[in-house]
Amino acid sequence: MSIKEKILEGREDIEKFFIKIIGREIFVPELDVFSSRCGCVGIMITVRGLFTDDVEIFQKQLVKKLEDLAKSFDINADWIFIRTLPGSDDVINIGVRELCNLCKEEYSYKKPRPDLISLKF
Repeated sequence: MSIKEKILEGREDIEKFFIKIIGREIFVPELDVFSSRCGCVGIMITVRGLFTDDVEIFQKQLVKKLEDLAKSFDINADWIFIRTLPGSDDVINIGVRELCNLCKEEYSYKKPRPDLISLKF
């Protein structure tokens, strides 16, 4: 399977997963696989229609699904988090990162930003 097919399949799969467990339409317009200059690699998923309450209720299943997705791209899910729209309960991104040594050290003792909620670290 090509990387293109894998990304397309991953986006569709995560969207269907959300719809199945939450029971309403959750739109996943984009799934990105990335590398950062520092050495981190990961996946960023853009979502619409997902709220922090949904994530709290289904956190265990969500973390497992994201770990499996990361594994399919040979990414170790060191840090799984959601990013919210400031001042609301709307989840706008879900991130999965394999942290470089510098970021492991930096994130281990502080919360990086108020709009990020860690699900796994």
